Amino acid sequence: MKDNSYDAVITSPPYCNRYDYTRTYALELALLGVNEEALLELRQQMLSCTVENRAKDLLGMNPRWETAIAAADRQELLQAILKYLEEQKEKDLLNNNGIPRMVRGYFYEMACIIKECFRVMKSGARFFMVNDNVRYAGASISVDMILSDIAEKLGFCVESILVLPNGI
Repeated sequence: MKDNSYDAVITSPPYCNRYDYTRTYALELALLGVNEEALLELRQQMLSCTVENRAKDLLGMNPRWETAIAAADRQELLQAILKYLEEQKEKDLLNNNGIPRMVRGYFYEMACIIKECFRVMKSGARFFMVNDNVRYAGASISVDMILSDIAEKLGFCVESILVLPNGI
């Protein structure tokens, strides 16, 4: 996509909740001719949001994402959560040892996505993202706050974070 092309971006990316969209939509994908091998490949190409995702070489995919990776590296809450999850993994307290890798992949990949959105958006364009906070090993992960902070580090100006009441 060309730089400075869009007046707005509205997105609801996959959530960091272990939801495997390739399994959920396996029937629809099969009807489109996607076989098992292609489905497994698609899972790895998608945003990391399930423990089946392997770590991606983000800089190998796009060297320009260095600033996005640095923004995630500097996000203090994210780093504290990643440290906590690794500690829980070492103590064998997670119900799946792939959770720390998935959470790390999710936020670092989302940082790259946010950077790409900033690149393709015109100056002053509006950016809207729907997401949800999650909880792992007893720790609440403020996805909204972490991604908003990363977005600001990458050049966006966050005007507001709207939160729905629980139960809606």
